[in-house]
Amino acid sequence: MDDFEIIDVHTHLARSISEEEKRMTIPGRRRRDRWATPETAISFMDWEGISKAVVLHLPPLPTRELRMEAEREKLPQLNRSQQHKLQKITQDTGSIVREFNQWGCEVGNSFPRLIPFICLAPNLGDSEGMVKELTKGVEQGAKGIKLHPGVFYFFPDDQKLWPVYQKCQELGLPIIADSAPWPGFHTLTAYRMQVPGTTIQYGEPQNFAKVLDKFSDLILILAHLGSAWWDERVELAIKYPNVYFDTAQGFQSPDQIPYHPRRGLAEEDAVRIIRKIGVERVMFGSDGPAHDRLPQLEQLLRLSLSDQEKQLILSGNAKRLLHL
Repeated sequence: MDDFEIIDVHTHLARSISEEEKRMTIPGRRRRDRWATPETAISFMDWEGISKAVVLHLPPLPTRELRMEAEREKLPQLNRSQQHKLQKITQDTGSIVREFNQWGCEVGNSFPRLIPFICLAPNLGDSEGMVKELTKGVEQGAKGIKLHPGVFYFFPDDQKLWPVYQKCQELGLPIIADSAPWPGFHTLTAYRMQVPGTTIQYGEPQNFAKVLDKFSDLILILAHLGSAWWDERVELAIKYPNVYFDTAQGFQSPDQIPYHPRRGLAEEDAVRIIRKIGVERVMFGSDGPAHDRLPQLEQLLRLSLSDQEKQLILSGNAKRLLHL
């Protein structure tokens, strides 16, 4: 079958090709093959037969400074200059997030096929600050929330986020959260570029259990089904019927080196795991353009799933869950 409708629920954008080149450093990639701006994203969607794409607006951030902030609890005592510096880092990062969120909503309003999900993190302030940004985003057209515990160094079960989860539950607003190791490996066939960083895995799937216990009606989509800890995702799926998953970055196979080599889900086991979780709870995502969409799509299409099951994963589940 060659006429599946396809919705990619996990993509990222940049405001310019230059910004894309800095954020998504892929050696050898030509400018003409980059598609992280809204206009080029639409062009590539047309070429690849993608009807809609969910855009997770993760802004460019000062990673080194964020890492310094994450280490603050390890310091025996911060002097006044250190406290001031950390406060400024947090404020600056929050401003970047707000600016990028606003731009993302404007993109969604201008390009209806690009579905905006705004970024929330403790860097926006306390619980009140995050809820304020959430409310503003919804008013501006945001259709969901992106959480990345690894990038912002927070645990998803931190009770500062409780009001955010409560508000999303009340609004029926979906959350897509990163649940893969971070940092990991950038994959280019046989090429790997290790990104240095902390060994603490803030986004490990088990860290979402308390959230799902507390907010049983929350629509939570854990990204990267085929990454490390896929067994934890299965355990969560069995216990919590309202947790969903995307396939961003694909499954391990001879032609698809995993983003992180640590216990990635093999392609030959993917069908069994997907059916164990429930086909109706899995959605296609690519994490493009940093990760090529077409090889992942081809991988999914060659799985021994029925056409009906493939259609659910490729678009049916996203249309139902995200009201697209």
